[in-house]
Amino acid sequence: YHISQLPHIGTEFPKTWIKIRAILEQDNRNYISLDEYFNICDQNGVTQGNSGDGRLTLSQFLHDLGVILHFQDDKKSLLYKTIILNPNWGTDAIYKVLDNNRVKTNLGKFTDGDVSKIWQDSQYNNMQGELLELMSKFKLCYPINNSNNTYIAPQLLDSNPPQYAWNISDNLFLRYEYDFMPKGILTRFIVEMHHCIDEPKVWRSGVILKRDHTFAEVIETYHRREIKIRLSGTNKRGLLEVITDKLDEIHHSYERLRVKKMIPCNCSVCKNSQNPYFYDLDKLRQRMANNKPNVECEQPPYNEVNILSLIDDTIGREKLLEKEHEGEARINYNIYGSRVEINPVRGAMEEHQDKQIQVKSAWANGSFYLFVFVVVVAGIGFLGNQLSFPVFCVLVIAGVLFVPIIGALQLKQDERVQDETFLELMKMAIAQLPLIGNMLGKVLNPSDNSQEADK
Repeated sequence: YHISQLPHIGTEFPKTWIKIRAILEQDNRNYISLDEYFNICDQNGVTQGNSGDGRLTLSQFLHDLGVILHFQDDKKSLLYKTIILNPNWGTDAIYKVLDNNRVKTNLGKFTDGDVSKIWQDSQYNNMQGELLELMSKFKLCYPINNSNNTYIAPQLLDSNPPQYAWNISDNLFLRYEYDFMPKGILTRFIVEMHHCIDEPKVWRSGVILKRDHTFAEVIETYHRREIKIRLSGTNKRGLLEVITDKLDEIHHSYERLRVKKMIPCNCSVCKNSQNPYFYDLDKLRQRMANNKPNVECEQPPYNEVNILSLIDDTIGREKLLEKEHEGEARINYNIYGSRVEINPVRGAMEEHQDKQIQVKSAWANGSFYLFVFVVVVAGIGFLGNQLSFPVFCVLVIAGVLFVPIIGALQLKQDERVQDETFLELMKMAIAQLPLIGNMLGKVLNPSDNSQEADK
């Protein structure tokens, strides 16, 4: 069942693609150049067209299926110019490095000279650069900062942390808790953030990062299924934002990974503690959505703290609002049969800031509608003495519809309703036309003086 739901299942596969795939699979070489691949495509009817390069589309498709390896994200890289026909060849080459006794003894550190010896077989001739890029692409190694031609494989690092000093005053904390924790999250994080590592303070389950006179300690405790983050320095919030963005990006690459983001308490007991109480950020959002602005600390004496102050002290309310834009913590209400999306968390935050909604125009709304009402009433009063009764009735109906339509347009302009809600309001206004038309018909035909007409 799950195989049948994969995105490529059911995709139409042109006959020319099948032919090219067969040619590539029957080629006994481990890799070919991109130019040679293009020649194969050109000779078999897949060329560069006005709507895009069908050759690259096919190579991406075969890459996604695992038939070949072709990385197209960076056209300047060596891997872009190479089509790996035998993915196992690349995988075996990588594990020759990771399984090498010298590399293991050096706790994951290796040089260009080391890999030249490891990849000395003829099948790896002149491919050292491509294979190193492949290891980096798979997040299995990174270059050491300010050290030419030296690399680290983080999964081979020492399991024991190095000795380092830490300033425990005015620290900022954050924690991730996992229902199930896949292996390799921290390894991938270390590779992604290697440019910020405070060398040599990195080990298999942790790393110290340095940026803008600020230090961050990121430690994975696998058996507890958690990652703890502690920061010290002058720009803690800035560095924390970089760290959380990267971890969130890694989390999103896993399907249905359930992660709790935990923020620390800032009550008088917890504020300067190295073991503060932590709150689930999603539950704090839920409390705000239900107009509960405060929460109680679970450590004696159980002080009550403001939720927005917790968020401000850690990730900042700006980051919370960014998440709301992505669709989190939205609550759907049903108003008069119409589906309207309301964001109570945003409303609570704006109320806390004591800011009124900024109206873009329309004379501060109130005076505008008063003016519209006066004009409509005056117009109807004037036209009542000038026009026939049927025409006058039509104008009255138009006036009745005019005001709510203008109101909906103004709400849309003020960005106080979304596009879907605006369309619903328009539909509701237009839906009254048949009812009003039926009423008008009864008025214009007094001979039909039935009880229904009177009603």
